[in-house]
Amino acid sequence: MPVRALLRVLGALLLVSGFITAHADEQLTVHCSGQGHPVYLVGGGPAFTTWNLQPIQNALNKDFKVCRWDMRGVGDNADLPISDQSSALSQWLDDMDQVLQEQQVILWGHSWGALQVLLYASQHPERVAQIVLSNPVDPELKSLEHIEQKRFVHPEINGGLSLDEMGTPAEGLHNLRSKIASYFEDAEKGWLYAELFAREDANNVLNVQIWEEYRQSPLRKHDLERIADKVSGLIYCQADVLQPESEQEYRRLLPDVSHQVLSACGHFSWEESPEQYFSALHQLLEY
Repeated sequence: MPVRALLRVLGALLLVSGFITAHADEQLTVHCSGQGHPVYLVGGGPAFTTWNLQPIQNALNKDFKVCRWDMRGVGDNADLPISDQSSALSQWLDDMDQVLQEQQVILWGHSWGALQVLLYASQHPERVAQIVLSNPVDPELKSLEHIEQKRFVHPEINGGLSLDEMGTPAEGLHNLRSKIASYFEDAEKGWLYAELFAREDANNVLNVQIWEEYRQSPLRKHDLERIADKVSGLIYCQADVLQPESEQEYRRLLPDVSHQVLSACGHFSWEESPEQYFSALHQLLEY
């Protein structure tokens, strides 16, 4: 059995998958594990899978009930329709309102997910007890301006794309994996991690659409000021492609919260520097 498939099978044994009715005749697949105060994980992308967040669940589920879900149009929930009557992003936020439990929840957001968490919390502050942001994109997207030049260019460990694969689905998969690997400081870890992903783990069309919709109505300084007291802290990595702009912006916008910068890791900090990362995360989640 391929390594990626094996990881998913093993993961399924540890998770309790459920369904949340989002709208009439629509059910979102949600994966939860553990017991305790609820923590909801919102991943990056946008329009990227969340099965890769299972290590976060495993690290927290002794103390919390930890849940994750793929957004409408992605992964487990790829078949749920996206209406053209409202923005896809507003539908994602509406789905969050259905997924989250009635009691106040803790929200963890990684990369793009940090912006989605902040958007939701600014609209529904009464639903949120605590926020942790992990390798976050900044609200004005300054950290994305030169990201292509900041990505790591690693030699490919299993050979590159052949001429026969150009213009085929194999090229799309290769491009996805190359992009994932480029977010790692460590080349070997980056490529090994990237090879766990399949084409269906990302929706490029929806990715572009969500960014365009966010730019039309981005978070403003006053939005963050309203919920600053809910932000427990932010975790960055020195080698993250979003640095230094992300950290600079968030220190300006949220000067009174904890800002922790880890060494020896890039964008997927819990993969490259797990001991440092989970130590920092547990400190921020003391509840």
